[in-house]
Amino acid sequence: MGRRFFAGLAALLLMAGLVALGVYMWTQPRTLKLAVGPLGSDDARLAAALVQGLSREKKPVRLRLVLTEGSAESALKIDAGTVDLAIVRPDVALPAKADTALITRRSFPFFIGSKDLGTDRISGLRGKRIGVVRAPSGNLDLLKLVLSQYEVSPEAVTIVPLGPEDVSAAIADGHIDVLFAVNVLNARVVTEVGARLHRAFGESPTIIPIREADALAARNRAIESGEIVRGALGGDPPVPAENLPSISITSRLMAAQSLDDARVGELVSAILSLRVTLAADLPAIQGLETPETDKDAPLAVHTGAAAFIDGEQETFFERYGDWFYLGVMVLSVLGSGAAGLLGVESASRRKRAMADLSRLVVLLAAMRTAEDERDLAAMEREADAILAGVLENYARGDIDSGGIGAYRFAMDQLGRAATERRIVLAEAAAE
Repeated sequence: MGRRFFAGLAALLLMAGLVALGVYMWTQPRTLKLAVGPLGSDDARLAAALVQGLSREKKPVRLRLVLTEGSAESALKIDAGTVDLAIVRPDVALPAKADTALITRRSFPFFIGSKDLGTDRISGLRGKRIGVVRAPSGNLDLLKLVLSQYEVSPEAVTIVPLGPEDVSAAIADGHIDVLFAVNVLNARVVTEVGARLHRAFGESPTIIPIREADALAARNRAIESGEIVRGALGGDPPVPAENLPSISITSRLMAAQSLDDARVGELVSAILSLRVTLAADLPAIQGLETPETDKDAPLAVHTGAAAFIDGEQETFFERYGDWFYLGVMVLSVLGSGAAGLLGVESASRRKRAMADLSRLVVLLAAMRTAEDERDLAAMEREADAILAGVLENYARGDIDSGGIGAYRFAMDQLGRAATERRIVLAEAAAE
């Protein structure tokens, strides 16, 4: 009985230890690999700030950066399953096996030139030199797409690819007539880039918006319609003087479709909570947006992110409550079965341990008819061997106190029978 008790206690402690280990492993921060690039880009700077912020705030999800050459390579890596997350610009590259978790940046393309540009319509740009920042390469394709909406062929204009550091010089030296700018210009994030463009083109620059934004968005699901807010380029009077329609281009944090919904929800929650703490060092973080979760949205939203955004994220017990109930039921059935098996096995062991009792009954009868002292002594030795086995079985717990009582009664009878038979044999020898 004592051994069984301690064995059961040890089993319970082992189960408790395994449960504690499981809870500990579950609550450890999960590190996800994030593909982003190129090095030095706005996306890479944002990602680096998120890595530091999540670690500093001890969030349940952490990030490890995997640097790439840009959106195209990042999309390939997440589709290949080598990373869990990627920041991409969907109009440049859209992964097939990942969905949107967050919108990290929204840019509004437009054309800007000096006040004497001579046109305020995109169709009037024929014969003009149009500068465009060549990195990412999607800017060139986007420019051609916008021009095609107004039936302006690439051959009708001179496209001048520029590096980010070449823009101001190209404007000042008159190498371009107009710049196709793709910048973050909205009410929440007004960057220094807008002010620099304003100064570069002088007072009252000409801004040509993309008015057919809805038509372009209908043709390309990676493009949305948007609005350049009044005063986005600064100045007094403000430039532009009124809100202007335009297309919008987003950069998105994409999560692999295979990534657990709960992890994605935790990640989105953790990143959004950093907007206040990181705003001073990284103003662009205020441009983080949650995507639209409508089913007819042009770009799918990860189910984990959608659950968090819509307030439908399940708690741990909501997700696994049914499994807990099933586990309790299974354990109950297994416990009952184990108890039954233990009972059967215990009964079998007791039956085997009590089998020698019948041999003692046979010895009792044989002792009363023993022919001489030698036979009687042999029977006593056999009874002693049986007694030694009984004591071993009792020590193992195979015999209870009731069984010991039966054996004790039998041994008492054997001792009495041996004594009586010796008296009889002694009297016979004396006669």
